[in-house]
Amino acid sequence: MLKIECCGLTTLQTKQIIEKKFPGLVETALDPDMIAARKVKSGEVDFYLGSCMTGGGGSIATAIMVLGYGNCLTVSKQGNCPNEKQIRHLIYSGNHKAFGYVKTHTEQVVPALVQALLDKSEGKPE
Repeated sequence: MLKIECCGLTTLQTKQIIEKKFPGLVETALDPDMIAARKVKSGEVDFYLGSCMTGGGGSIATAIMVLGYGNCLTVSKQGNCPNEKQIRHLIYSGNHKAFGYVKTHTEQVVPALVQALLDKSEGKPE
């Protein structure tokens, strides 16, 4: 079972989406950004999902500070919401632990992102 920290401006919405679409497959947590990033760094939690106004600031900035830039990925930006196939490719092309996205993209990004993380963790091909 994956453990995912839901952070940023759409914390509760992200948690609800994950619990509805992936029951019994993902455990969610709602810690503040700094605590969440530290839990990912320690291995207590697998991934960090953070939403903000731009996708690359606010919430993901905390993860970058704790985990380092190379472990973090901005999935969506203002004016650019990738589709499911593009998100899947982003996940499979690296070993990132933290993901940032624009808060208005939550409904589109979170299900595709979590599905890709689950599939990758189970060894399924891209």
